[in-house]
Amino acid sequence: MVSSFLNRHFAGSVIFTFCLLSVFGCGGRGSMHTPGVDSEGHRPVWSDTTATETEQKDSGSAHPLTYGSNHESSPVVRSDQNDPNEIPDTEQSAVQYGRVWSFGNADVSDSASAVDDDIWRKFDLAEEYHLMGVMANREASWEEAQYYFEKGLRILAKLDIEADSIASPEALKYNRLLDNFVADYRVTLRSLGHLEPDVSSSVIIERFGDLAPGLGDDTLQVFDGEQTKVTYDLPVVMNDRVKRSIVYFQTVAKDAFRKYLARSKRYTPMMKRILAEYGLPQDLIYLCLVESGFNPNAYSWARAMGLWQFISSTGRLYNLKRNWWIDERKDPVKSTHAACRFLKDLYEKFGNWELAMAAYNGGPGRVSRTIKKQKTNDFWKMKLRRQTMDYVPLIYAAAIIAKNPEKYGFTDIVHEPEIVWDEVEIDRCLELSTVAKELGTTTAELKRLNPELLRKYTPPDAKKYKLKIPVGTKEKFYAAYDRMPSPQETSWVRHTIRRGETVSTIAARYGVSQYAILEANNLSRRSTIYAGKKLIVPVPMDRSSQKSYSKPKNRTYSAKNSIYTVQRGDTMWDIARAFGTTVDALRRVNYIRRGSRIYVGQKLKIPSSAKVKPQNNSSKPTYAANKSSRSSSGKVSKYKVKSGDTIWDIARKYGTTTAKIRALNGLGRSSRIYPGQVLKVSDGSSGDYIVHNVRRGDTLSRIAQKYRTSIARIISANDIDDPDELAVGARLKIYVR
Repeated sequence: MVSSFLNRHFAGSVIFTFCLLSVFGCGGRGSMHTPGVDSEGHRPVWSDTTATETEQKDSGSAHPLTYGSNHESSPVVRSDQNDPNEIPDTEQSAVQYGRVWSFGNADVSDSASAVDDDIWRKFDLAEEYHLMGVMANREASWEEAQYYFEKGLRILAKLDIEADSIASPEALKYNRLLDNFVADYRVTLRSLGHLEPDVSSSVIIERFGDLAPGLGDDTLQVFDGEQTKVTYDLPVVMNDRVKRSIVYFQTVAKDAFRKYLARSKRYTPMMKRILAEYGLPQDLIYLCLVESGFNPNAYSWARAMGLWQFISSTGRLYNLKRNWWIDERKDPVKSTHAACRFLKDLYEKFGNWELAMAAYNGGPGRVSRTIKKQKTNDFWKMKLRRQTMDYVPLIYAAAIIAKNPEKYGFTDIVHEPEIVWDEVEIDRCLELSTVAKELGTTTAELKRLNPELLRKYTPPDAKKYKLKIPVGTKEKFYAAYDRMPSPQETSWVRHTIRRGETVSTIAARYGVSQYAILEANNLSRRSTIYAGKKLIVPVPMDRSSQKSYSKPKNRTYSAKNSIYTVQRGDTMWDIARAFGTTVDALRRVNYIRRGSRIYVGQKLKIPSSAKVKPQNNSSKPTYAANKSSRSSSGKVSKYKVKSGDTIWDIARKYGTTTAKIRALNGLGRSSRIYPGQVLKVSDGSSGDYIVHNVRRGDTLSRIAQKYRTSIARIISANDIDDPDELAVGARLKIYVR
């Protein structure tokens, strides 16, 4: 079946397909431009200026789209002119209800309500983690910095944003944040001597590239004892580059690689069966080990996702669906089939597994050009990008160790059991919590079995959707299926389109982004909507109907130190009028382009020319909290170091910083602590605290901002395990300064 498909498909489209792949690669590591933003980090909008289609040499980058005179060189990923997903140069969102009155030459977006959706809340939290990581870098607290960067990257990974091909405001923000994380995390990695078990797969590959020149192949450790006879169906070799890769897994990355090995049994039986269907080498499972560590939720710095690390564009080429509800790159079975098809295509193109794997990482176009330019098809003699040159040796090293772990020092690996499931077919939307209750399982277990689901629901418009459930519960499911209610208006509502409405005006009405509506309904920006049809509108969990979106009456506008914080229902027009200025002046001082949307929580500088003088109120903001009695904290106490402790762990436990612990104990930046050592520790609080009751929509970022404290202090004081998922009703202890 695959052969007949390739014969038909490649005859007319092989050049087109591989040209695309040369741009994006797989695992998402093809060359790309980073979409530009303005100097203040605001979201740019499409200029009326026509894009200049300049050819990008060698990198295969997309055409740039300029933003006007102040940002003429800011590139943005843009699709081909014939692509239905292309972003238009101008916002097509004119309201058709008549004339829009302006205050200072405003356009339609000036009267659009501020966006208030979960994506932007998560962006705020990710930015907080990035800032704390940068501060930890400045203090040379490398373990602490790594913790913050990993937490922030995990938040970005959970956002369902197609950042590699759609230049939406959300994609622009995502790309800017990710680039900042990567740049500053690399500073951390250059100083870290050890990788923690929970690091992302990108870090494993990136750190090896920094250390490879200093890893001597003569330091490879081989242990005595009963050895297993090993065979390979890939052309595995043991040269100096592979030996250095083994040394790296034995030393710097040992804990992380041990965890990857422990997870390896989860999916390898299923993967081997699918590889056999395509007639591919079984040892290709070790490509997956290096790519993702056998984690279906793994993410990469190259905007890739899943066990096989597909970027969204390459995933689409191999029929992996992605929309607001599901991301099939994270589905173990579907992504394995896609990876097999892609690897089979690459092998048929290059006739060599080493070149096929290199192309999987760096893109077939790049490998083809290198072969032509350097006049060799011997991978070991080719000069490719550093990461691609490291990629194949790392896979071979992973295979060598995984097939005989005891020989290379990986003893007593406790393997996690194989993940198995039953499948049921459904034709309507179900809430996972409802299914879990009927089957006597948990929502978390259903999410584990169905990692492709991005929401707590099955796709509402999918027919014959296959849901994975625990083994042995199929009969129980079908017995309860008819009485399981379909959610009506929970985290989304169905909006009936009225005459004259556009996606832009509907988004403004509900206070969500256009991106969220387009994704939820699988629409492109060029799609036409019709009166009488229904649209799914995803809304924040604390709002269930459109009645919540009306602007509060008698709104008072005040600014602190000439800075105004955007509130729900605000528009640029209202803010400008409230402060006696113009929309144009407000845009100019905040570097906001015409057509840009504002969002709840955004900080706007009020122009000095404003007629209404902003209030300079230095009093603390009011917030739902209860004053509590004084505590005896703030005193210096003693702590006896235990095995496995780090200065970062101790600082987090006592709600202080690593710098303060070092200062109290006369420790230098490179000083080590040891079990049994007694340290002086101050909890860093002033003694007074208030208790905050978590409400819907709260994030640690917003709470910290309200109380003029830091996320780190709140985490430490309340022993929070998952900072980006606060439970509504939880009581947080907030120490005041």
